[in-house]
Amino acid sequence: MKNRVATTLPLLLATAIFLSLACSRNSGTTSTDSNAPGASTATSSPAATSSPGATSSPAAISASPSQSPSQAASSSQASKSGWWIRINSSLTTAQVITFQIGTSKLQREEWRVWNTGEPAEFDVPDKYSQAPRLYLRGNVTPIGKLATLCLMYKDRGVEHMSFDDDDAETKSQTEIDIKCRL
Repeated sequence: MKNRVATTLPLLLATAIFLSLACSRNSGTTSTDSNAPGASTATSSPAATSSPGATSSPAAISASPSQSPSQAASSSQASKSGWWIRINSSLTTAQVITFQIGTSKLQREEWRVWNTGEPAEFDVPDKYSQAPRLYLRGNVTPIGKLATLCLMYKDRGVEHMSFDDDDAETKSQTEIDIKCRL
């Protein structure tokens, strides 16, 4: 029981910090440059920087305040040369999808936060781009709203995911899900 509490407590703390920062970002109170495009909707995960052992990738941040809108758009385009995500914007009613990524449930990290209106296709971080197996977990905000997306590998759909709370899958490059056609 003590071991379970010891592992759950840091996750709860990280989640509380993440939600607190996400709420303050949405209200625009933490933006240092109110003229910067996307300044109040940063997509890097604050929990990733506060969790022990978690690392942040440049691919995890879409538009930083120092980037111009054209730089943000080009850096968020999916190259589709490895693993990538395609969100079905027409079926997704959730305002925010928070992603964790890794090679397994035990070897995962906070990755990114996707907000409504952002590009619906994006690559996974470079270090996972060619991984033989990929673990992906998504959580929606607010709970009860729907997220519909496909986990893709190069030119094919590997897993269709549709959830209104959270969902996680571990998939290999060779799997195919016909619900995720290009």
